[in-house]
Amino acid sequence: MNINKAIFLDRDWTLNFDTNYVYKIEDLQILDWVKEWLKIFKNLWYKLIVITNQSWIWRWYYTMNDCKIFNEALENEIWIKFDKIYVCPHLEADNCDCRKPKIWNILEAQKKFWLNLENSYFIWDKDADIDCWKKAWCKTILIKNKQYKNTEKADYEVKNIFEFANILENNI
Repeated sequence: MNINKAIFLDRDWTLNFDTNYVYKIEDLQILDWVKEWLKIFKNLWYKLIVITNQSWIWRWYYTMNDCKIFNEALENEIWIKFDKIYVCPHLEADNCDCRKPKIWNILEAQKKFWLNLENSYFIWDKDADIDCWKKAWCKTILIKNKQYKNTEKADYEVKNIFEFANILENNI
């Protein structure tokens, strides 16, 4: 029986600024309100799961260990521990199962945390991610930003994640 719910998060441009191949701790810049809205989600009993494509690892710009160190610094900076961080290091051409828009990582999280995906949300910033969440039956939240022009329709479209956290908090 799947009884838990989750907030799935993309990493770059959802939690932190993406300054091209962001992996160095000194380049870590948290987006506005991240600490506050993650606390709201935790207080509403959501599992917090990050799913991120980091193909720069496969291209040898940095290592999986560099990514792990960056992710740990991210958690330390926002004072919250994610329930899980899934990282796909592969290129799109590799056709692996762990790269979004494939849903292998979501299904792994579903099994591990007993998730009800229909009561879960995915927060994203570009169209490349939405197919993944439609396949997994999650509700989708688009964070609008100036870097990407999105054509896909999300269940919610917000300026920042704090706006969505307020919507979610007021609807429960």
